[in-house]
Amino acid sequence: MLLDHSTSFADCQPVGLLMDFPAAVAAPAPRSRPRPRTGGLLPHMMVETDRGFVQARHIKPGDMVYTLDGGAQEVLSVKQSIPRLTSLVHVPAGALGNDDDLMLPADQKVGLELDAIERLFDVPTAVTKVISLVGYNGISAAMPEKMARIFITFAEEEMIWAECGMLVHIPAADSADDSAFRDLSLSETRQILASEEGRALVDAGKAEDETTDEDSDDILSAFDMLRGLLAA
Repeated sequence: MLLDHSTSFADCQPVGLLMDFPAAVAAPAPRSRPRPRTGGLLPHMMVETDRGFVQARHIKPGDMVYTLDGGAQEVLSVKQSIPRLTSLVHVPAGALGNDDDLMLPADQKVGLELDAIERLFDVPTAVTKVISLVGYNGISAAMPEKMARIFITFAEEEMIWAECGMLVHIPAADSADDSAFRDLSLSETRQILASEEGRALVDAGKAEDETTDEDSDDILSAFDMLRGLLAA
């Protein structure tokens, strides 16, 4: 039974104060880590700009870089990162249109212009990761190294010219955007390369057969000439 005086509830604590205790405060949402970027140019790669071929390490915002179908495009930003290790692929001279031997990050995407791609997908150019090309034209895996990667961005996705004839894919600043190029998977790349190699063998066989027929004709002509001389 309640006491009939004014101090009966003087020591009571208001319930609202319990909401201020740390246990009642909602924990902050964990911050999501930025997704690591793939690809990237190695510092020594030569890139075609309006002032000639320059190493990727010397490219800066505002430079104009030549692209596959957009002419010279302005570089909006340049960022660098040095991962713990970079998986590398060795690309011998001429394998992808490059003049000299070079190393590329295994996850860098390059452009392929092959007849099989146009026949299958009705597009002149497709992109694939360099690691998918191991075994093609002497391309081979190399030991990982600690090397800086340079990421350049344009207003939109581009395919740039590097090493005097190689196409290197530069994704859009927002990597979530859909690519305008056909992105080949590992299995698709392998099948296309196998079909190209098979076609090359067939063409070589046809050329050899034609050469054999020409040699046979030359032999018969010489034999007829010799027979004519003996008859005279």
